[in-house]
Amino acid sequence: MLGLIRFALAGAVLLSHVPGFHWALNPGVMAVICFYTISGYLMRRSIERFGRFSPRPARALLADRVLKLFPQYLVALAATVALLRAWGPSPGFWLLQQEPTPLKVLLNALLLPANYIFGPFVIPQLLPHPLVPPAWSLATEFHFYLLLPLLFRWRPLLLVLLAATLAVQLFGFVHESPTLNSDTLSYRYIFGVLPVFLMGYLYADGSTASRRIAFALWLLYALLAGCALAGVAIHQQRAHEITLGATIALPLLALALASGRRALPAALKRWDERLGNLAYPVFITHCLAFFVVEHLTGLAVSPTAHFLISATLVCLAGSLALEQLQRRVERLRIGLRGFASMKDAAPQARADRVADARIAGRD
Repeated sequence: MLGLIRFALAGAVLLSHVPGFHWALNPGVMAVICFYTISGYLMRRSIERFGRFSPRPARALLADRVLKLFPQYLVALAATVALLRAWGPSPGFWLLQQEPTPLKVLLNALLLPANYIFGPFVIPQLLPHPLVPPAWSLATEFHFYLLLPLLFRWRPLLLVLLAATLAVQLFGFVHESPTLNSDTLSYRYIFGVLPVFLMGYLYADGSTASRRIAFALWLLYALLAGCALAGVAIHQQRAHEITLGATIALPLLALALASGRRALPAALKRWDERLGNLAYPVFITHCLAFFVVEHLTGLAVSPTAHFLISATLVCLAGSLALEQLQRRVERLRIGLRGFASMKDAAPQARADRVADARIAGRD
């Protein structure tokens, strides 16, 4: 069921980027927070396997993540650059009202710099936004991947970073200034949003102590979400969205794990895996789909039925093409890491591995 959940979260991000919707709470922000918690869980499981099967687990893990994320991302980036140069900036969609200069293209291709477009840490050449607009959150996720081997090896460091980054996130919830607020400190950068990743990471650990910390984090977010909805102490809308997203994230993950442990029909499993594989390309191509529909049909980027249907179909077509590309890359990725799935792990963990494999697909 994790595939369906991830696909639905990608759809929420798509809708959040359509101008004209008047959301009381932005579904895209809550979806990104849920993605981060799910990523924390899956990456904890993944690094365990790299530790068992690879002589250099940190290097192998990062190479694996590059092969998982970059091929589809670079194709989406290349298509965006080509169409911006052919058609010019979007007349009505602000995220693509920009010129793809060579330096901007290079910085976007490296991905990690794409995170630095929000105050107080800004790379001016990237402004006003990444060429693939959701790339800033991919960059945040990749910062987590860079930290992951250290967090896995040294638990005291994990606890120190959890405390420090949670303090930064909480400060962002209550402090409001143009550059230091819940949007920048608590959502965009790894030094504020790391606790959301770690909630899933600690939940995956399986030990009683780690599960208790994960549950304590969830209780804290639930309490903060309640305060925000009641108008007590927390008044920034972004803080409302983050805390509510974090409150939803862990139950969604638990629901996916529970469904993975049940014997589901083979057809349902296949659909769940396929939808999960489409979630990432939908996430990175939907803004480009808006641009294509805007140019080819003359429809304004707006929450009208004609535009939404057209953009969804274009996005799905592009996502299916990227999924086929990734299927070919997967052979190389699985071959390089040296193990095909969780089923190759030690016999005493077989029951947990089988359950995880059902909900995680190919990681």
